[in-house]
Amino acid sequence: TAQETPERSHLSLSTLGSINEIDDILADKKIDIVVVADLDLNKSQLSQLSVICERRYIAIKLIPSLFQVFVSNLRMQTISGVPILGVEELPLRRLANQAIKRIIDIIGGLVGLIFSLPIIVTLSIIIKRQSPGPVIFKQVRTGRNGQTFVIYKLRSMKLDAEAHGAQWAVEDDPRRLPIGAFMREWNLDELPQFWNVLKGDMSLVGPRPERPELIEKFEKQIPHYNPRHEVRPGVTGWAQVNGLRGNTSLVERIRYDLYYIENWSTWFDIQIMILTFLRRKNAY
Repeated sequence: TAQETPERSHLSLSTLGSINEIDDILADKKIDIVVVADLDLNKSQLSQLSVICERRYIAIKLIPSLFQVFVSNLRMQTISGVPILGVEELPLRRLANQAIKRIIDIIGGLVGLIFSLPIIVTLSIIIKRQSPGPVIFKQVRTGRNGQTFVIYKLRSMKLDAEAHGAQWAVEDDPRRLPIGAFMREWNLDELPQFWNVLKGDMSLVGPRPERPELIEKFEKQIPHYNPRHEVRPGVTGWAQVNGLRGNTSLVERIRYDLYYIENWSTWFDIQIMILTFLRRKNAY
């Protein structure tokens, strides 16, 4: 645990560095929690500190008696008898909710894989005829807590689709196979991800996982990007059913992802799964 505070005579704590060095300190030390107890930090510094901790998956706590509260949804806690404020516990941090969601994922993943197997076989034959090469497309994505995993999809594009680097699909994308547009519109290319769900890499519902090379850029450019990794990524998600997929606004997509994480419920997941079959905006 790191405590950001000037050196004071009544505290026998070692000084790791100044607030301007916090990013390097967090990179160098094994830090679990940053406790802000510095009366002299302004709102801008606190916001910057919050973003840095967020990017590194480090919890941040604030001692309420020493600053003006500038964020909502806070909950009073104590550490060694000292009162602090922390962000209200997210629904999916509760073990009971995690267990419920995982049980639904296992049942849904197993049923989905069994019923989708004939479709996967049929599409695989068509893909093979339209384009020589592997039928299953494998790609490294970033999942829960920033851990990487291999995602599986039915290949909907030509083999050299990303010869010039990572890029999102666009409307009337020339890289698609003849069957690709149909597969992507109906999310059929995602069917092998039921295996990812059974493995525990993904959930049926959650923020869509992105590639690590894109995340390295996003987490520095877009505020509050990394909290979407608080939960398992999903085969479908709240942002996707609202048309925020592919080459659409990342800021809006993240806003929807965070809303999902903060307001998760089993009923919310069910609604999103139903909407996945009814809404196909920007599915190309």
